[in-house]
Amino acid sequence: GPYGPRTMPSFARRALMLMVLLVAALPAGCVAFPRGEYWPKYESRLADGAQGAKPGAVTAALDWSSPAQAEALRARLREAVARRWSDDDLVVSARAMTPGAGRWVYTGAMRTLVWFYVDPVTYGDLVASGIESLRAALDDKTFREKFSAADDDTKRARFAEALEILFLKARAAHPIFACQAAEWLDVVMEKNRALLGLPDGAVVAEFLFGATDVLDPYTRFLTAEMDRGYTQQLEGLYSGIGASVAMHDGRVFLDEVFEDGAAAKAGLAPGDEIVSVDAKAVHGLGLAEVSRMLRGKAGTQVPVEVRSGGRGEPRALVLERTAIRLPAVRRAQMLEGEPGVGYLALAAFKSGTDKELRDAVARLSDAGAKALLVDLRGNPGGSLFQAVATAAVFLKDGRVLRTRGRAPGAGWTYNVPLFAHQAWTGPMVVLVDEHTASAAEVLAAALARRGRATLVGRRTYGKGAAQVNLPIAASDSAVCVTVARVYDPDDRCLEGAGLAPDTVVPAPTELPSTLVDDPVVRAGVAALRAQEAASSAHR
Repeated sequence: GPYGPRTMPSFARRALMLMVLLVAALPAGCVAFPRGEYWPKYESRLADGAQGAKPGAVTAALDWSSPAQAEALRARLREAVARRWSDDDLVVSARAMTPGAGRWVYTGAMRTLVWFYVDPVTYGDLVASGIESLRAALDDKTFREKFSAADDDTKRARFAEALEILFLKARAAHPIFACQAAEWLDVVMEKNRALLGLPDGAVVAEFLFGATDVLDPYTRFLTAEMDRGYTQQLEGLYSGIGASVAMHDGRVFLDEVFEDGAAAKAGLAPGDEIVSVDAKAVHGLGLAEVSRMLRGKAGTQVPVEVRSGGRGEPRALVLERTAIRLPAVRRAQMLEGEPGVGYLALAAFKSGTDKELRDAVARLSDAGAKALLVDLRGNPGGSLFQAVATAAVFLKDGRVLRTRGRAPGAGWTYNVPLFAHQAWTGPMVVLVDEHTASAAEVLAAALARRGRATLVGRRTYGKGAAQVNLPIAASDSAVCVTVARVYDPDDRCLEGAGLAPDTVVPAPTELPSTLVDDPVVRAGVAALRAQEAASSAHR
């Protein structure tokens, strides 16, 4: 041939090299070039859940043709818009974005969602979602305060009418390429310039965020700053007042105060109640929302009102946020008054969690621990790979979890790593609650289903969806996209159902003064003693 008997064309060499790389990446669970199967339908997922399981937050497939679902989607968009534009950094970014940059980012984000999202989605429905999100923004007070052009009632009404027509046309057009979806963004930006005059970046932002807001609660568009925060979270970096919070009867209390943080320097202690943050009362807000309000850039200040010990009159403080690296193992100690019982609280699954856990288990073993309480209450999860690595501390071999996704490669079975060392073989109990989620549920499920641990506490959150953070080429932004559902070793999906504990302990009405006074800890000790008694009876 023209290339000679021993010469391979350059394009063939590149194709072969790409194939080798793909094959090498698959054993690591790479989801960039996936294989797998579809999620079961939402209705069958709910039917698979244990009796008493709460419905999952993930909705059925995106469908604007159903009036009932369309109204539910619009309600979600309105809520997201009000929350989004309270962030002044986003406003600055929107004002600075150029149409060309916005179009590039939007095209990349849409391609990512259509290719990788766990349920089939179409460009037409994503474009329609962006248009509806922009319509919701026009009605939002916060949005109009940030962008004065939207304050003109007559112009705003004309633009909203144009958007309604474009919404219907976009859904009927059925675009099949990301570049075609971006053409609809161009049309809306042109209409905006002619009829209203919002910054182009505000239109782009609503198209981007609107497309992800209508999917599941975990898929989201990330600006450069959000992406940095996401990465820092996985690495255990934290910027805030230096304390974790817990909720009891709708009231928010400091659960743990970290050394060298602003809360510790101000003399705050566990059990102190947070009454307000930045002049906004926290009663009735979700725990995640309060945590978000307390966090922020290092060096910024946040006014708070605190009631010492949850009693008396609140006092006003101004705390300066600082950067802190949080340990994954927050507490590891022998339980007072309970000979041979070790206790450790695992707060997150981040880089290095398995090493921290092994070190903590070794210290407790050296201190005389014969039985172990692993506290996963309030643990929001983190890296699934770290969940597998930490499971290897307690399991000798076998399955930890399975993922199933639509894209090729998102379906994978994760076993205990081949050469991992089981550091703890004794009896153990895992403490869980409604804030135990994601990777924490994976660990709890693996230990419970494999017969290594008893679960004590309350039903877990029920997050059985795995995300991958995929950067958008030639930009600082990314899309955190749900690519798979997560299944326990018995092939039961965690999404929407969570884990039912073997021993249910109601939430306490007030914070326990000491660890041994905690009713969940006491129930855990009782479960350990029962395990020990059963083991002795079998000897």
